[in-house]
Amino acid sequence: MSIHLDNKIVWITGTTRGVGRALALGFAKRGAIVVATGRSEDHSGLESELKVFNEQSVFLNQDVSQPDDAERIANEIQMRFGKLDILINNAGIDPRKAADEITNEDWAQVIDTNLNGAWFTCKAAISLMKPAGYGKIIQVGSITPHYGFKELTHYMSSKMGLEGMTRGLARDLGPYGIRVNCLVLGAVKVDKESEFGNAQEIDDIVNQHQCIPGRILPEDTESVFAFFASADSDTITGQSLHVDLGWTHG
Repeated sequence: MSIHLDNKIVWITGTTRGVGRALALGFAKRGAIVVATGRSEDHSGLESELKVFNEQSVFLNQDVSQPDDAERIANEIQMRFGKLDILINNAGIDPRKAADEITNEDWAQVIDTNLNGAWFTCKAAISLMKPAGYGKIIQVGSITPHYGFKELTHYMSSKMGLEGMTRGLARDLGPYGIRVNCLVLGAVKVDKESEFGNAQEIDDIVNQHQCIPGRILPEDTESVFAFFASADSDTITGQSLHVDLGWTHG
């Protein structure tokens, strides 16, 4: 691992599985103190795994749709560490439903988690980063609104909103040395895929669209996040980078 994040304080949401869990463990291996959050009280031993690399790392319960939770986590970070270097807004849900069947409750649940949740967490994190005159915020986007997928109108709306938020925050926070970028993920292979069809059929569909065949695993994305979290990317802000093996390009 050429990128080191020794003793950087990193807040990562949605870490109970998939990309979030891979990021938490990968950053811990790079020397970061990880504040991993999620809604599930059963986080399958994540905290103990993180503490193998740094005893100060911790898992805290957070429902990102609740602004009070974001403020509570920020206060906890301030109390324990006195600063926050990096925030990764990874928490999100992606239920499938045809547009004309999406209820107002369905819409609100997705927007509250994916878009409002990122906003609440950003707002809490900014209060910790501004005094230091430096920080990194990384949003986790999706290629879905760039390509167009059925049964994901609410999800795609939330993810495109994240890219708009990224650009606005970059402008407003630049004077304080805070960089804000969005990593737009492609078809990352996660356990939840089994809910949506046959594994081989899904692999075949993905490979038809990507420039480079093969599946992106959660741990494959970690090094890209590490670059954007590190000082190596200090000249980059307000950008969306597609991490998708060429599904969308041009």
